Amino acid sequence: MYRAHNDILRWSVVVQLGFLPFLAVLALGGFLAWSGSSLLYHLSLPDLATAVWQPLRQQYGLALLLIGTMTSTVLALLIAIPIGLGAALYLALYANATIRTIADACIALLGGIPSVIIGLWGMIWIVPAAGNSLSAAALVLALMITPTFTLLAGAALRQAPADLVEAVRALGVNEWGTAGVVLRHAHWGLLGAAILAAARGLGEAVAVSMVAGNVPNWPSLPGPIATLTTMLIVEFDGAAGLHRHALYFLACLVMVLISGISLIGRVMQRRS
Repeated sequence: MYRAHNDILRWSVVVQLGFLPFLAVLALGGFLAWSGSSLLYHLSLPDLATAVWQPLRQQYGLALLLIGTMTSTVLALLIAIPIGLGAALYLALYANATIRTIADACIALLGGIPSVIIGLWGMIWIVPAAGNSLSAAALVLALMITPTFTLLAGAALRQAPADLVEAVRALGVNEWGTAGVVLRHAHWGLLGAAILAAARGLGEAVAVSMVAGNVPNWPSLPGPIATLTTMLIVEFDGAAGLHRHALYFLACLVMVLISGISLIGRVMQRRS
């Protein structure tokens, strides 16, 4: 009887602890939605769809911030995917177990470097050549999301059955052909890896704010840009009134975007 009571108590504690992260996310999302919704009492959706962000004039158009966010993320993916896919293919198909273990550890270590350190690296090495610009932001983001994509892509590629790879090689197919078969087998997992890497890129703020210029402009490689997250970092400290509610709205939008994209990425990975 005493043991059964202890088992029930332990189980209830485990269940409650398991719900804590969900409740924390729900509470955070509710707070951001409640705080940001005040903006909609003062501005209409067409007002928010404009390309003008000027808090002093009570203008909070999100178009350029959304475009800057998406453009920098897409450019970073265009850089990260070829590099990450090449590394993942080598580690999954050709590297021995020792090299794979060491490489995975190094890639994970690179992915764990604080974003402020990568931003500082960008300021020292990229900004002097490219300036505070979209190209600098894309390069810094690419450095941050390449480890994420490489590890997830490697996991997807290693799900290909060993019998399939051996059968393809036994037919005399060269290494490029073998890689093509494995890529086709893992395409859903690779798509999920790219989407999850994009979710990380969308949510990055510190490193991007250090190199992007933080000016809401139409995107051009040599020109400065602002993103949803960099605007939060740059302006939140001095914001008040409607301006602060607009930034809460930005934070809520970022949370919704990242949650939705991450969910899609997980679904893609499960399909693999």
